[in-house]
Amino acid sequence: MGEVMREEERQTADAADAPIFRLALENTSNELETRLVELGQMARIGKLFASSSRLDEVAARGLEILLDATPAENGSIMLYFKEGDDLCMLAAGTRSGRMSYYGPDGHPLRLFTSGEGLAGTCLAQARPIIAPDVANEPLFKHGVGKVEIGSIACLPLFVDGRPLGVVNLSHPESGRLKAENAGAWALLVGYLAVALSNAMLLVRLRQTNDRLQVEVDNRTRSLREANVRLKAAQDRIALHNEELKLKVEERSSELKNALLTLTQRTGSLERANRIKDEFLNNINHELKTPLNAIIGYSGLLLREALTGLTPEQKADLEVIESNGRHLQQIIDNILALREIEGGNVTPECSRSDLSQLLAMAVASVAPRARAKGITALFETPANPPISFLFDPTLVRRVVYNLLDNAIKFSSRGKIRVSMKEEKGIDDDASLVRVLVEDEGMGVKPQDAERIFMKFQQAEPSMRKQEGGSGVGLAIAKTLVELHGGSITYQPSSPAGSIFSFTLPVRR
Repeated sequence: MGEVMREEERQTADAADAPIFRLALENTSNELETRLVELGQMARIGKLFASSSRLDEVAARGLEILLDATPAENGSIMLYFKEGDDLCMLAAGTRSGRMSYYGPDGHPLRLFTSGEGLAGTCLAQARPIIAPDVANEPLFKHGVGKVEIGSIACLPLFVDGRPLGVVNLSHPESGRLKAENAGAWALLVGYLAVALSNAMLLVRLRQTNDRLQVEVDNRTRSLREANVRLKAAQDRIALHNEELKLKVEERSSELKNALLTLTQRTGSLERANRIKDEFLNNINHELKTPLNAIIGYSGLLLREALTGLTPEQKADLEVIESNGRHLQQIIDNILALREIEGGNVTPECSRSDLSQLLAMAVASVAPRARAKGITALFETPANPPISFLFDPTLVRRVVYNLLDNAIKFSSRGKIRVSMKEEKGIDDDASLVRVLVEDEGMGVKPQDAERIFMKFQQAEPSMRKQEGGSGVGLAIAKTLVELHGGSITYQPSSPAGSIFSFTLPVRR
């Protein structure tokens, strides 16, 4: 009896607990179905991840799966395309299947910065944000497009802790998207983030590869063009080398011929030089010795027979002596030129009186000047410089050459010789300037430089009348420069010439 009562009580209790077990079983079944749906959706994303690497396909299919897995009517994917850049729309779609894809560089408009709006805040805080009623959400900011939004879910895209972007899911009615579903949605978005990251990586790799290919093509084209230019340059160089080779051969032949001609001419010049030396030696022997005798005897007659000579005889003897000295000077100049050209002339300076030297030189040429009706004067300076160092023999030749030149190219008037002391370039240095001024024909401006060259004379007509070797001024210039001085010419007014030379005063 007691056992029957306990069995009835047990049946009554089971009957009372049946609704509770049934509800628990239904809840468990619903949860299992939800998990199966989620697993199916994850499987679809995994399949998408495995089957496609195209960014447009991953974005479109990913949004399609998310819209199927949630109550959302609209969805969008926003990415960081460059680190530190704003969020930009990659793709947007609706449950009805309408999809917009904006390419690997995204929508031209940058929508949100990190921390701005719901999407920016979601990414900055790395957590999902669900706004069941956007009308009461102060962070909500409407983006691109005119999609009506009543509730929204923003889910961050992260890969290996690196922010990639945000997925936005929205419904035009408020309260349709709730926070309790955020965990499952975030799990799906996590799978999508990996797929998007890989697809973006492949896009960048393709872009990089395309850019590198363009650079390689450009570089290859540049190298081909450079090779063409190099080949053309090599051809030109080869042609130029051939031309140079021909020119070198021609020039070598010309140089050989020129060398042969030069050798022949050198031999001729050597023979001519030997003949010149023999000629000058003959002049020295055959002319200078008789001239010395003529000069000596005419001077002796003038001194010894002075009282017994008539004025005409005395004048004739003076002319004989003066012209003899003139001829002797011409011969001395020719011989001096040979010594100068041989580098055998060096001033042998001694302390000498330049004023006395000038007076004696003027006196020695005075008879020859008088024979032409010219008066030769030496203007003695009021304060002549004291004796200083110079080579009297060389300076005497300079003075004789200038006086000879003045007499030769004058037919009247006077020849004045003077001297004066001047300051040199340095304050402590001084110069003596000697001036020889005549009233002759002067020198034409175009001949002013030429007259100091060897074997040059200013007037051919006067050369025929007066003769001369044409080396007097050239010798004078060289001898003055050997002393460290200079010689110049300037015209005299109203007619004539002024030749002057300087000597440094060394005491």
